[in-house]
Order: sequence, then structure tokens, then C-alpha cells
Amino acid sequence: QCLGQEVNMAAGIQKYTVQEGVNLQLGQAGFDKVDQGSAETGNWVAIYNPDAAAVEITVTTSVGDDLSGFDLLSGDMIYGPFTAITVVTGSKFVLAYRG
Repeated sequence: QCLGQEVNMAAGIQKYTVQEGVNLQLGQAGFDKVDQGSAETGNWVAIYNPDAAAVEITVTTSVGDDLSGFDLLSGDMIYGPFTAITVVTGSKFVLAYRG
């Protein structure tokens, strides 16, 4: 199969076609702004801190790899199947890329 052709993958963490996977990596599904003090639920593939300072976040994933009190440094991005995000302290907000 060619890269551009649709390939159906198994359910779970490999449920996306090749093209969908590439789109998710590039953030083509858009993003949500999660402000300090708010707790949001949804489906995201990456979290980015655009602020000049570190931000403390708590996240829940669909595969059980949760983080509590995690410091996301300035300009850093983490990847995963996130289902809940809370911005605890630091930056005014983070950007959560939909997936």
C-alpha cells in the first residue's frame, strides 16, 4: 500500500488510517485553549506550552498513563491519547491539539 492510501488498522491506539495519523501529528484537527484553573475533557493527541514559563498540569489518558503535577516547560509539547487536562499553575494556558 502507498502512504496516501487508506489502510484500516486495528481498534485501540492504532485505530487511525495512515493519512489520519499524519493529519493528527500535524494538528490539522485544530486545538483547544485550556486556561489556568480550568479542567477540560475531550480527546487530544498533544499538549503544548506556548508561555515563557513552565506550567503545572494534570492529565488523564485513555490508556492509563496519567500524570499529576507534571511541569511542562516553556515551548515543550507532550504527546499521548489525552482525555482530561487541568492547568494547575504557571502559564495562563496550554494548547491541546485535538485527535
